[in-house]
Amino acid sequence: IGALGPEGIVVLPAADAYTPLWRALAGARRVVTFGLAAGADVVADGAWDAARGCWSFTLQTPVGRAPATLRQAGRHNLGNAAAAAAAALAAGAPLDAVVRGLSAFEPVAGRSRTLALRWRARAATLVDDSYNANPDSVRAAIDLLAALPAPRWLLLGDMGEVGSQGPQYHAEVGAYARERGIEVLWTAGVLGAHAGGQRHFADTAALVAALGSGPEAASVLVKGSRFMRMERAVAALQALQDLPPGEGAHAA
Repeated sequence: IGALGPEGIVVLPAADAYTPLWRALAGARRVVTFGLAAGADVVADGAWDAARGCWSFTLQTPVGRAPATLRQAGRHNLGNAAAAAAAALAAGAPLDAVVRGLSAFEPVAGRSRTLALRWRARAATLVDDSYNANPDSVRAAIDLLAALPAPRWLLLGDMGEVGSQGPQYHAEVGAYARERGIEVLWTAGVLGAHAGGQRHFADTAALVAALGSGPEAASVLVKGSRFMRMERAVAALQALQDLPPGEGAHAA
């Protein structure tokens, strides 16, 4: 903040614990805040539309209000949309261009990408968050899944690079999934055995092979560290969606 010139604009989260400090550091510079609740300069206010697989929200700004969509699951990503909108507006972008940009955004594979899935003769939401995993990001993913329609199914591959605390971390995220009401947890990998899920598999290939016997689900989330290659489970679920229950899938 100190590197900004006197005409610089400081874009801040409205509700962060450090916002008062950042405001003080901003001094006389213009400050633009963003958030998910009234009181911020730029607010993204809306709800997850499960049928369309996107956030449907109103972007409230100092220059007007406009409806928008965001095709990325997770309430924290709606907050990210508010942050992006605030920065773009501060830089001089028109509101209609900001809305078009948010609505056209497509997340990359493995990064909270939301996909429509036909599962057990019903429409379901599949969240591909398979790119990587650590204890904090798994908790965030569980929060994301908990906010989606039930019944919910979490497919979790091992978290890597967790050292000697690996068993403890996996037990903790398993307990957190149960605490947040996730109905079904399947795990893959050596450490996943400590998570206490309904089913555990030695590796991703074994999990993929069993997906055809998976439970009814309205919402499914896939996550794991990169070395687990959990994107194979995403591809298998998509391949299985038009098949009758009990049909198998094969890991690539």
